[in-house]
Amino acid sequence: MPEAFLGDGLIFEEALPAVWTAGALVEELALARLNADNHQLLGAESSLDEVRVHEALKDESPALVHELQRLEYKVNILLRLTAELAVRSSGLPPAQRVRLTSHALEWFGAESPAVGATGLLALYINSSLPQPVKIPCEIVGERMQDNLRVAELRFNGLSDAVVEQLDKLIFRHHRRLVAGARLAAH
Repeated sequence: MPEAFLGDGLIFEEALPAVWTAGALVEELALARLNADNHQLLGAESSLDEVRVHEALKDESPALVHELQRLEYKVNILLRLTAELAVRSSGLPPAQRVRLTSHALEWFGAESPAVGATGLLALYINSSLPQPVKIPCEIVGERMQDNLRVAELRFNGLSDAVVEQLDKLIFRHHRRLVAGARLAAH
């Protein structure tokens, strides 16, 4: 059963650009730097999702709130344009079907890495932010599903802060799916 590997929590399932680089698992200083970069990237990604007016502004004039929302809209346009230019200049890897939790990932398809390999997974989690989360992994198993090979990647060395950010990302993704389903039902 597929859920046995990923556990019974929420799962982020999507086709995301992904790249595998085989090699030794990163340790110590390199791992600390990787965790800091991932934490910063995941924090930036979560801020792109937020469209709520901050509590500190609830007593401000509607004109000020409107002006701040207008500026936020302009910044979002600039971010999208910058991301598009970055993608055009460097290109993104092909999207792969993945199922993600904060501790593991399933990668569907022949391009997935072989069992027993270790290395670094670069996963592009948001098209508006063309920079990948880089996760040290070990390929611990594989199975077949829908005539596709599914590699089971276990994350290695992620800090608690990064795991928490991944959990939040997965929850936001799930919340968007539920909201989309509700809109489609009405």
